Amino acid sequence: MSSSEPSIFREQALKNYLQRRDRGILLRLISPPAFACLWILLVFALVMGMLAWLVRVPASVSGQGLITEPGKDAQQLTAVVFVPLNQRTRLHSGDPATLQLGSSGITLRGTVQQVESGIIGPDEARTRFHLQGPLAQVILTPSVAVMVQIEPTPTAHTYAGSYCMTSVQTGTQSVLSLVPGLDHILPS
Repeated sequence: MSSSEPSIFREQALKNYLQRRDRGILLRLISPPAFACLWILLVFALVMGMLAWLVRVPASVSGQGLITEPGKDAQQLTAVVFVPLNQRTRLHSGDPATLQLGSSGITLRGTVQQVESGIIGPDEARTRFHLQGPLAQVILTPSVAVMVQIEPTPTAHTYAGSYCMTSVQTGTQSVLSLVPGLDHILPS
């Protein structure tokens, strides 16, 4: 007896089922609006990265110092600023400097007149520049002495002998170089 049992499935439905199974299945991981938002976010991040690469900000070297007493025939004040040894190569004569006097908030402007080639220790600085009292603690480690000529102002001479925090602008650097870790990778 070779009778075949009739199938409970229609032939056309079975054929459609097999065709659908053979086709590749595309997974829908994200919706089209979310996909568009991700592309916009990627383009925005790339544009911001390029801007950060191209925008330059001032680079400066900071140090502590004091405004020295002018000589009898000297008309301009000079500040002696002590900067760390590793910053010596960045400083040059003519660089602009900003001096902030103590905690008073008074700001004076000047230019680097001379960067001494030798290293100065704390004891030598105390004797050479007659540092006494709290000013004797200005220099605590071997440093480089930088002479900053202060721009003349009517009241500049009243600040002789004052302690100052100095920032010398040495050029510019990329904004990305301010990110920790990237400062050693990127060129200045």
